[in-house]
Amino acid sequence: SRTASLVMSKSKPNVPCYEGEWRRPVNILQDQVVGGGHKSIHDEATAAAAGFHSGAPIHGTVHWSQLTPLLLKVFGSEWFERGTISVSFRTIVSHLQPVKAFIEKTQPTTTAKLRSSRQVRIWMEHVDGRVVFDGTASVVYRKNDNDANENNNDTPKITTMVEKQLQRIKPVQGQLVFVPYPVGTKTLHDEEVQINWNEIIGTKLFPFTLEKKLEIITEWHPWFSKEYGTTSPWGRAILPPESLNEIMLYTIHKEKWPPLVVVDNDDGNGTASNNKNKSKKTPVGLFGACEVQIHNGPCFVGETYYITREIIGVGETPKTEFRWTKAIMKDKSGTIIAEMTLQDMMLKNTVENYDLLRDAANGRDALSSKL
Repeated sequence: SRTASLVMSKSKPNVPCYEGEWRRPVNILQDQVVGGGHKSIHDEATAAAAGFHSGAPIHGTVHWSQLTPLLLKVFGSEWFERGTISVSFRTIVSHLQPVKAFIEKTQPTTTAKLRSSRQVRIWMEHVDGRVVFDGTASVVYRKNDNDANENNNDTPKITTMVEKQLQRIKPVQGQLVFVPYPVGTKTLHDEEVQINWNEIIGTKLFPFTLEKKLEIITEWHPWFSKEYGTTSPWGRAILPPESLNEIMLYTIHKEKWPPLVVVDNDDGNGTASNNKNKSKKTPVGLFGACEVQIHNGPCFVGETYYITREIIGVGETPKTEFRWTKAIMKDKSGTIIAEMTLQDMMLKNTVENYDLLRDAANGRDALSSKL
């Protein structure tokens, strides 16, 4: 990264910052399998049919690894132990399109308490200055720090980018088509996960190995590698930032939710489950935002973890329905290692007769005969 005195971001010219290098990320998910009668948004033809005519979007959290040198510069290795990355995606990046990452430069702190509570802005830009994502990065305050007291009012309050997004959710009028479960619904069992060097991460969502990913990763680091992982401060290889999303997502097709119960939906909260989408086709989806908070890291290569999920928000925009899901990842002792909060956006225009499906989902059954 260049020194902050030489750096000026096109989108945030008044924010002192460090910058990374221009990188050209690879769309490695063009053959991703999602089911539902269609290919994923990362397929060129599917993306074009959904209205993305400038190219298929790259998996958004791929860009997180581009922040590796910047996170280390600002937070050091501590970020991999209890760091947070939280972003809202603004524009897409297609295959090999050049982008650059930025991180806010803040004044150095002298006390461990303030240092461990610090949050900075992060973002990524296209060559023309358009923003790819806006977000925050931090090292979370740990209550058992020797020099910190959980009741100390001097401890800064951190509100992440995703937390701000969650606070802006507006009530849904009626029932959504693609989100039948109410907020607070939790999965019924643990999903066992592990990322190894030569095993496909997910035959459906991530059809590649970690070694293959490291060959094309935008910011390679010795700590991520099989050859030099033992040189890390923890004596073993750790997962790169983008793989934190992969490990907490790749078993999502195995998630088991409670049986749906048909209820009336007069409260306007969009949580009734009288879903009348009888088609086997599902909407094409993409990420709207994502946050990973590491509580007791790092997350290691070859380590077994266990995932549970909970729906923490639902809503819609004019073009999408969305749900927010929190995944909690624990080790075999039950210690929470990390958590991920993910906004799945489901495109209304990718399912035929969406308006009729919406009417039927809200009890206007006379229209369901037309489907």
